[in-house]
Amino acid sequence: MRESAVRGRLRKGLCAVAMTTTMAAGLVVLDTATASAAVTPFGHDCTDQNGVRFCPTATLDQRVPSWDGTPLDVDVTLPATGSGPFPTVVILHGLGEDKTAFEDTSPEGSQALTYHYNTNYYAKRGYAVVTPTVRGFGGSCGAASRSSAGCEKGWVRLDDYRYEARDVQHLLGQLVDQGVADPAALGVTGISYGGGTSAQLAFLKDRVGLPDGSFTPWTSPAGTSLRIAAAYPRWGWADLVTALVPNGRLTDTAPADYAADISPFGVPKLSYTTFLYLISQLFGTVAPEGADPHSDLTAWYKAILKGEPYTGTAIQGLLQSMKYKGTTAIPGVPAPMLVENGWTDDLFTAQQALALYNQALAASPGADVSLQLGDTGHPGASNRNDVVARLVDAGSAFFDAKLRGLGTAPAAQSVSLSPMSCPAGAPTPAAVRAASWAAAHPGTLSYTWSGLQSSTSTGLNFLGAVDRDPVLGILPGTLGDIVTGLITGTVTVDSLGAMLGGDSTKFGPLFSQALQKSDPCKTSIALPPANGIIATGPVRTKAYTLAGMPQVTATIRNIGADSQLNAQLWDVAPNGTEILVSRGVVRVKANQSGPVTFQLNGNAYTFAAGHRPRLDLLTSYSPYSRPGNGLSTIYATSVRVQLPTVQVSP
Repeated sequence: MRESAVRGRLRKGLCAVAMTTTMAAGLVVLDTATASAAVTPFGHDCTDQNGVRFCPTATLDQRVPSWDGTPLDVDVTLPATGSGPFPTVVILHGLGEDKTAFEDTSPEGSQALTYHYNTNYYAKRGYAVVTPTVRGFGGSCGAASRSSAGCEKGWVRLDDYRYEARDVQHLLGQLVDQGVADPAALGVTGISYGGGTSAQLAFLKDRVGLPDGSFTPWTSPAGTSLRIAAAYPRWGWADLVTALVPNGRLTDTAPADYAADISPFGVPKLSYTTFLYLISQLFGTVAPEGADPHSDLTAWYKAILKGEPYTGTAIQGLLQSMKYKGTTAIPGVPAPMLVENGWTDDLFTAQQALALYNQALAASPGADVSLQLGDTGHPGASNRNDVVARLVDAGSAFFDAKLRGLGTAPAAQSVSLSPMSCPAGAPTPAAVRAASWAAAHPGTLSYTWSGLQSSTSTGLNFLGAVDRDPVLGILPGTLGDIVTGLITGTVTVDSLGAMLGGDSTKFGPLFSQALQKSDPCKTSIALPPANGIIATGPVRTKAYTLAGMPQVTATIRNIGADSQLNAQLWDVAPNGTEILVSRGVVRVKANQSGPVTFQLNGNAYTFAAGHRPRLDLLTSYSPYSRPGNGLSTIYATSVRVQLPTVQVSP
């Protein structure tokens, strides 16, 4: 496989791995011209390359000390001419990657996810582009540099805005003082891990989060008052707890409520939390267990892997720390913000985008926030080239309007919903555009299934639904064996250092092979599960389009231990096949009885004429959701399904 193809598929997950030194070296073709002596960001020389100027941190000795002394590996790409100050965009990479993730040689990029979203593209539009490696990865104290000077506590903080976001603020402040960055035109964007930081920076806006949780005005080292002027977070989150351990209390009509989101403790996304922990261990620097209560990834993962009861020091530490790893603890109106998440992203769902959108509107009804959703993101999203291009072009128009005063940004509070299109080669439908989230789905298709049904959890089913898992369902060979081994206990957390020899060059080709299998349009024979609670909807003679979060209400009685209801919404065709449209989960407490209401992750999806929706509720859906340890049976009656639709009368 050609190196460019490997790079392209690696970045498709965007929660992936650090690019190797060899691959990074192949990203830029050097021209013979020398750098302009007038501009040296962070004191680094610039070289003319591919129509722009590239100003890298070339060696570990050239890294930039952050506010606490942690050395950061950061590159800057400048327009071909000019001495600044420039409107500035920071592009932040995903978990396990490094600064090279979006450094490319042309505006079109080397693959779909760098098309019009890379250093060359933005520099040619007149921006200074800053691409740091976040602390704990790559040259910023990651696996390859953790023993270098200044890295004694340079471990992964799991997107804690008091550290990772403050690092970005510190770098921007230095560039402002050096005359490189325009203090009135600072923008941030990023994907996945970087999307989370971008959202935090939008809500911080003109403040810095301090280690004690308080805030102080954001100024450059020389004292210039600073603020973020525009943020474009992609595939990020508002509340990391609801993203990784959802309890089903999050809705699309209100901001995330951290107190409600952690009580009760939710249902861990077992395969995804395992995979993310594995990436952090293999390619980052994870704090020694017990060394840092706010970054104790190993203790937290062990506690999640152990399961119920979710009590003890590790769980309490996780819950106390997670509020700093999202936006819910950051008050105030954010900077102008365009939020992108994926319908088919099973890690950071479209619900997280709505949580950011609603948090902004709760702070001010006039908040400048807009929303775009599509079949993009982490597996199982398809990330179709034309959909990605549609979204990123809207993103660059947003930055041009907010940072350069050119053109028009998406209207405040507007939404653009790109529908999922099946089969894989089908034409891309036009986006559903509306002035607000509520206006995008004025209709509702509702149906109720009244009979008594039940589902039983044995507490033993760890791999029962592996074929539909977004992680294990696509991982090949050794990598899949490691993740499976962690889940089943045949591989221990303490043995990870020897896995794959700690060599990211072995991991990259494996993961790139896996991502080729991600297909949200996968069909199967329509067979309702024997141990499920089933609610089948009506056949319609005309097509209708779901556009939002399906809502489920049921009257239940749980006999036994803490349990869960895992929901899958299917499109059942007349020929007897089915496609998964959306899923979700709600925590059910021991011996809970009465009504329960929760929402699925959502989608924009057209049910063709003659098709019908079917909802399945299961007490176990592993390895996507960690099954409960105890035996329980949930009885349900009056299962009501509400599908928000584009059509007023579907």
